[in-house]
Amino acid sequence: MKKNIIQIIFFVLYAALMIFFLYECFQPGDKAGNQAGWVASIIAKIQGFFTGKEVIVDDHYRYLVTKLVGHYGIFVLIGLFSIIYHLTLDGFNRFIRILIHFVIGVGFAFGTEFVAEAVTSGRTASIVDVGIDTLGLITLSVPIIIVYLIVILRRERKMR
Repeated sequence: MKKNIIQIIFFVLYAALMIFFLYECFQPGDKAGNQAGWVASIIAKIQGFFTGKEVIVDDHYRYLVTKLVGHYGIFVLIGLFSIIYHLTLDGFNRFIRILIHFVIGVGFAFGTEFVAEAVTSGRTASIVDVGIDTLGLITLSVPIIIVYLIVILRRERKMR
């Protein structure tokens, strides 16, 4: 029962983030730019507070925030929730579940970039963004998979 609740929670978080990201991909370029500027100004204030220096929010800073928060950061979370969800599933070989995690994640990165953004006004598809998304996906997924496999293999050895 506890495992089912964990699966449901992580699936809901995983699906909600994917829906949110997909929704954001269909936002026109000018609206997305305004959102990036708003987020960049908040991050600049936080950065300025900790460094004691004023941070200038220019196009370059907004671009970095868009890539680090809007692509990399979201996909770190998508990868985290996805891998935990897929590793807790029963009925499939563990390596198949890991493969499914990566196929869905990378497929989602390509789909949002080359389908959603390519047809949205003021947006352009970019293979660099797919790479950033994929990097975000694997950032926590790979360490979690390594720890999971070590724990599972040790547990299986003890049972022999």
